[in-house]
Amino acid sequence: MTLQTRAILDELAVPKDLIELEQFVLWRRELVKGRGAKVPYALDGHKASTADSRTWSTFDEALAAYRAGKRQYAGLGFVFAAGGGLVGVDLDDCLDSEGAPKVWARGVLERFSDTYMEISPGGMGVKIWARGVLPANLPGVRVGDGSIEMYDRLRYFTLTGRVFRGAPLQVEDHAADLLALFERLTERKRKVWPLQPVAGGRIPHGSQHSTLVSIAGTLRARRVCDEAILACLLLVNARQCERPGPPENIARIVQNTRTWGAR
Repeated sequence: MTLQTRAILDELAVPKDLIELEQFVLWRRELVKGRGAKVPYALDGHKASTADSRTWSTFDEALAAYRAGKRQYAGLGFVFAAGGGLVGVDLDDCLDSEGAPKVWARGVLERFSDTYMEISPGGMGVKIWARGVLPANLPGVRVGDGSIEMYDRLRYFTLTGRVFRGAPLQVEDHAADLLALFERLTERKRKVWPLQPVAGGRIPHGSQHSTLVSIAGTLRARRVCDEAILACLLLVNARQCERPGPPENIARIVQNTRTWGAR
């Protein structure tokens, strides 16, 4: 883990939505069956189990153990508990060498831009936390030159504190979007994922509102002022939306997202 990552963790740059839960573990890299793996550990030094809450701890306890470990552990991890209402989306190898999202991942990152997401330990992936429920865990599904995994139970995510592009320190409800992504990844028929703009950047009528809300959330996370957000949304609405909506609807989106940039 880099010094930058350690410094951020020391500043507790983790959503309060997660901190208040007793679902934290420690982790370190080990060889498992000849391959590198991120192995979770409990505070007593024994391996943790994602199925046994007795091996989990509070954030403060895990952070204290991490600080006292003198590099024994690589960092903290968050366990997704069955019935907990939280889902983790792991976009593996979704960033290029400059840290910019690859084409296949842009639609996903845009749609979940109002919820907490961070850069993975390796620096090439992004992990997303959102509220919702999955029909089942979804191991890696190849997408482009990367993959997407989705979990809501019996798995854990490493925590780096390296917030991706000003993502808010809060976990938002994306139940419908999570199911749409899950269904898209598990269906056999190849078709354009409806949450992404079609070729040429055209935004289909059925996803106009959600796309504009996502754009507003992204801009708010970067502390862009209301006037600039409104101007941007009006331009996208007029030039890219399949059926441009009335200006008052755009103004309402700006008003409804005013609290998203708050920490």
